[in-house]
This record gives sequence, structure tokens and C-alpha cells, in this order.
Amino acid sequence: MTNRKHYLDNLRSIAILMLFPYHTFMIYNNWGELFYVNGPGLKAPSVFLSINWIWMMPLLFSIAGVSSRYALERRSVGEYAKNRVSKLLVPLIFGLLLLIPMQTYLASQFHNGQANYLNYFTKLTDFSGVDGSFTPGHLWFILFLFIISTLSLPFMIWYKKKGKGSLGNHVPLVVVVFMGLIPCLGNMLFELGGKSPTEYLAFFLLGYYFLSNERILERLDKYRFLLLLLAVAGAALTNVYDHVLSEAVSWLALLSVLGLGRHSLNFRSKASAYLSKSSFGVYVFHQFWLVIAAFLTFKVTDNPWVQIPAIMLSSILLTYLTYELFHHIPAFRWMFGLKK
Repeated sequence: MTNRKHYLDNLRSIAILMLFPYHTFMIYNNWGELFYVNGPGLKAPSVFLSINWIWMMPLLFSIAGVSSRYALERRSVGEYAKNRVSKLLVPLIFGLLLLIPMQTYLASQFHNGQANYLNYFTKLTDFSGVDGSFTPGHLWFILFLFIISTLSLPFMIWYKKKGKGSLGNHVPLVVVVFMGLIPCLGNMLFELGGKSPTEYLAFFLLGYYFLSNERILERLDKYRFLLLLLAVAGAALTNVYDHVLSEAVSWLALLSVLGLGRHSLNFRSKASAYLSKSSFGVYVFHQFWLVIAAFLTFKVTDNPWVQIPAIMLSSILLTYLTYELFHHIPAFRWMFGLKK
């Protein structure tokens, strides 16, 4: 690839930034899901969550698939596999050892009034972590991505040996739309802790084989508003029919976001370059600080409309300060997969 697709970097950065309001608002969800810290159920934050869960993680997995396609065009298979270990597995291990235990400790303290730090390392329950037991926390994304990219490697090697094929060149848009049924099937096959590895495997491989195809991307750009309309209509229908085929709606939302991004976000600036470079570190550190900020803020005020900006702004500040400190230190760069 000679010309970098900056809109993919920018879309990834936007999705990562959205995690600050997303996980802050999870504290106030009105459907009763326990978070590390919980406040009263509020409608506006819950609507925000319902809109954004549809596209955020499918986008990140699909972009990871696209990026893997480009990475294997300029790297050997061995280099790609080594990169997966250093940039995913190593940060996952250190995150599980150093970041997540504090979140579960505070969760147990908040929900149960008592906590034992060792429970994280010795207890297995529902993987939510709210009782202080083991959970991958928000690092589930890195865990899934490492497993998915490893399991997908034989298929990607086959395609690389085949050469720069034309898979997708002549696929009509309507066929691309109906590919959204594949993640639906993946969701039906397997689920772990409320998340489906096979669903995200489908998004990853669809990204690798099809969403890396420039002709398909041109069609997504051309029909971006139609796809957005279909996604909105589909979201309304799945809400009525109890989330039937919600993964198909995620696919429509993903296609529209890619089309909109390709049309409007294919640029590079100092700000976008910084956000792209720091995005992985921000993902790794953000929830650690967000949970601490929420736990402490709840001790100061009961007003959710004071809590929300306080939690969000303090977690943003502390996350970027942590990134700025750690990415200058070689040991921390290695531990958390940060770019120099």
C-alpha cells in the first residue's frame, strides 16, 4: 500500500475517544447492568449507549482486519506474528496484572462494602469483575483480537500466497449489505461473558477480505447516506423486535461509518497524528483511571450531572498524562505496546 488511508486511523481514534463518555455513561445505564461503580439509571446516557454500542466495537475489529491485510502486504508472516505478541499479548498480560485488579478491588468495595485484592487472582465467577473476582475488563478487546488474529493467520497466509487478488471487486452493494448475516451467525455459534468471539471473528475477516477492497469502499462512500438510513431503520426495528439480527444492524452502521469516514476524514494533521499514535495506550489506560475517578467522585457528590463531567474530564486528563509519561520510558513502552 503506497497511500495510507488516514480515515481509518481517524475513525479508530474517534472510536477510542468515544470510550470516555461510553464508559462514564455505563455507570448510569437504566437497564440494570452492573458496572464497577453504579449511579442512578438515566435516560439520556442510556440512549447514547444504545446508539454507540451498535458500531464502535464492530468498527474496531473490522479496521483491525483491514490493517492486518495491509500489514501482511509489507511484512512477512513471521514479522506479523511477532508483532501480534509484542503489541497485543504482552500489553494484555501486564494490563491484567497491573491495571484490572485495582478496578475489581474498587468495584467490590463499592458494591459490597469490602474488598480483598487477592480475589482477582483466586476467584472465578461471571467475569464481570464487580464482585472483585477475575475479569479481563476492558482488555477483552485485546484478548479477543490476539486470539482472532492468531486463529485467522492460516486463512490470511492462504490469501497472501494467492497474491493480490480481486476478491470483492465485482461484488454488488446489496451482497455486501447481506454479508451482515455472517456476524449474526457468529453470534449464534458462541458467546463468552456476554460477548461473542465468533461474531467479532466475522467482523475481522470481513474487514480483511472485503473492507480492504478499494472498489467496495468507493461504493460505501457513494451510498453512505443510504446505508446510514438503512442502519437507523434497522436499529428501530431491532428495538421493536427485541434485538433480532442486531449484528446485521451493526454491519449496516459500520458500512455507513466507513463510507462517511472515507468521504470526510481522509486527512492527516498534527492533532490526528497524535490521536492515532496514542490511541492504543489510551484504550489500555482509560478505564483504569475512569473507575478510580468515579469511585472518588461518588464520595464527594451525589449529583450525577456533577459526577459525569468530573469523571469524564479527570479520566481524560489522567489517561493522557499516563500515556505521555509511559511512552517516553522504554520499559513501559514495551509493557503496554506503546509507540515511541
